[in-house]
Formats: sequence, structure tokens, C-alpha cells
Amino acid sequence: MFEEVLKSLISEEGRVLEVGCGSGALLRSLAREFPRTNFVGVDPYVERVEEGNLLLIPGRAEEVERIPGWFHLIFSVHSLHHFSFPGEFLRKAGEKLAVGGRVLIWDWDYGARTGIPERYFSREELRDMALAAGLKVMRLEGFGEENLVEAGARWHRVAVATDDGETVFPKMFGRASFFYVYRWGEGVVEFEGKRRNIHRDNFQHLKTYDVYRLVEDCNTIITGNIGKKGEARLEALGVNIIKFKGKLNDALEKLKEARR
Repeated sequence: MFEEVLKSLISEEGRVLEVGCGSGALLRSLAREFPRTNFVGVDPYVERVEEGNLLLIPGRAEEVERIPGWFHLIFSVHSLHHFSFPGEFLRKAGEKLAVGGRVLIWDWDYGARTGIPERYFSREELRDMALAAGLKVMRLEGFGEENLVEAGARWHRVAVATDDGETVFPKMFGRASFFYVYRWGEGVVEFEGKRRNIHRDNFQHLKTYDVYRLVEDCNTIITGNIGKKGEARLEALGVNIIKFKGKLNDALEKLKEARR
């Protein structure tokens, strides 16, 4: 049952992260089945592996914020109860979701008879933990002695390229003077701050990467234009790029209506 749900949430050319991947056996199978999707696995005991569209890296669940980019799906199988701080993991996982992304948890139910003296979470505990982590619960079901939780992010951050704070910069993303950063979700867009583009007048190789680092906490950017190579590099990181020319407020109004 879990693999059916899991595969239904995998999109071509998307990014998928498994936390607590063990040896990476499941991800290897998925990487073969979905060759246009990029898969990343993290586990404290795995050795680093790079094989085509598969990357395995050692690390703890609570350190997912260190992994570059955004993910269309973050999942965990029979691992949540092993995490030192499962609530912290869920919060950080939500903050690493691409637009429209999902966190998917499959774990043993409280009192499950696995033959191992471990303490598992009830469905109610999983729901409360997800809500406390700032997630919105899309699905919560029990299957025998196992539970399934599917959740999405309530909020994202968006950076808008601009020179005057009133109009979206019509030219290349990296040439804008400023980036206005907004918190976006629940049909609301809230201004958080203005960041100066210190790379505006530079023409170095891979400039788009350097510019994006100024707003790397934003999974969405709005700009009038962007170079093809830079666009491809950001999309490979799961960044949502919206090209818009006109008033900044008009762009934000469209954003309120967009799918999250």
C-alpha cells in the first residue's frame, strides 16, 4: 500500500528525499523506475554514493536543512520513531519542500507487535506533531499496525527581483538591484524584508548561483527574465521560477491564487 501512495506522489523531473534510507535499496529501485527524477537519501550509517540520478549521503534526520535545494517529496519509512527529535525533523522537512511538495511518513502504530521493544506513535500523536511543526495534514490513515501521514507546507518564501520596489525587474534576474522577500501561504502574502543584490554588476561564471545564495531560503523567485543556463540550474534545485513583467503587487496577487 505504501509504495502505491509513494509512487503516486513522484513527479518526473522532480526531486525526492528519503530520510532514514538505510542501505538505499528502495531508492535504488525507484531511481531505476523513474530515471528522470532525482533521488537523494540520507542516513547516519550510509556511505556517500553518487550513481546517475541517485545520491546517498550520511547525515541525521534533523540536519535535512543542510541538503541544497528543495524537494517535491520527502518521505520516511519505519524510521520516524528512531529520530532523536521527530518534531524538529518534521518542521525542517516542511521548510525544505518545493511548491506543491509533500512530506510522507509511514511508520508503526502505537502498540504494534513488531517483536522489538520500541515505542511507536499513535495517529493522533503523528497528527499533533505535524501540526505543531507548521504542516497541514492532507491525509492520516491507519493500515493494520501501520500509519500513513501525508502533509504539506503552510508557508513558503518568495523573492521578487526589483529595482524600485514597485515593479518586477524586467531584465535578467541577476541584474536586479534588490530582492523583496515575502512569506506566502494560506492566501496571504506578507513582506519580510529587502535584500541588496551585491552581485548586480558582476559577470562571473555561474553568477546565477551566487545571486540565488542571497535568497536561498526562498523556494520561489519572481523575475522578468533569467538566463537559460541559470534557469536550468535553479530548476534542478527544485526552485519555482515565475516570469512576470509588470507591477510587483500584481505579481503578488497572482501568487495568492497559485497552487502551493
